[in-house]
Amino acid sequence: MAEVLANGIDISQFNGDVDIAALRGQVDFVIIRCGFGSDYASQDDTQYQANVRKCEAAGMPYGVYLYSYARNRDMALSEARHTLRLLGGRKPLYGVWYDVEDVALPEGEALIDNCVAYCSAIEAAGLYCGIYSSLSWWQGKLNSPRLDRFDKWVAQWNSTLSYTGAGLWQYSNQGVINGKRYDMDRAFRDYPAIIKGMEGTDMTREEVAALARREAQSVYDENERRYPTLSSLPDWARAPVEEVYRQLGLLGTEARDADTRIDASETYVRALVVIHRVLEELGEEA
Repeated sequence: MAEVLANGIDISQFNGDVDIAALRGQVDFVIIRCGFGSDYASQDDTQYQANVRKCEAAGMPYGVYLYSYARNRDMALSEARHTLRLLGGRKPLYGVWYDVEDVALPEGEALIDNCVAYCSAIEAAGLYCGIYSSLSWWQGKLNSPRLDRFDKWVAQWNSTLSYTGAGLWQYSNQGVINGKRYDMDRAFRDYPAIIKGMEGTDMTREEVAALARREAQSVYDENERRYPTLSSLPDWARAPVEEVYRQLGLLGTEARDADTRIDASETYVRALVVIHRVLEELGEEA
């Protein structure tokens, strides 16, 4: 898994009155829900303005997210206007995120159209924008090359992240800090550096996009080559993988120091362990 550069939480009105100052030293950033749905004041998050003021007073870097109910592109654009109204010209150092998970959302290209419309409108305002959703949605409903250029915040409540190329990972909804429960997040990118770079006159929008792509590629490369050799595999995988390589006559990418080099990702290793179990079952039936 990629290196974790910062740890944070995400909050909304459902967390009540959050003491942001008391979180300093325990988290590095906070991502705040600004609202939900189209651009109506009644759909602003009731704690948003207070949470922003408390982050700014405490010197806590923050990002914002909006929960989507958009059924079409026009509604997605209204949700972008909603976000921009609440930001009021602020440029949060942990970006702007489009929360796409509601069961009422459309499917297929209509859903992708919504995401592109919202994120493009936020980017046109000079802001860094990405999309939040669950692992299952990223692997299914949101698995479109049209979204490749946008950053991804993946929710997978687990000890490891299965998705390659995410910038943010929501790894738990059961974190407890100072006696209160929070959604817990990890950042694999230096968002303050990226976003501050967008404000400089030395970098064009294309250069910023290229920087983001390079960072995404580095995360991908690191995940794909997580286990370089058979001996580097974790204990739960080493024996099954070695047995599959032996039984099926698989070859590594190269031989080095008398150890087979495999440059394996977590997904590949888990697949090999499953294959090992299948081979065992077939062997017992024979």
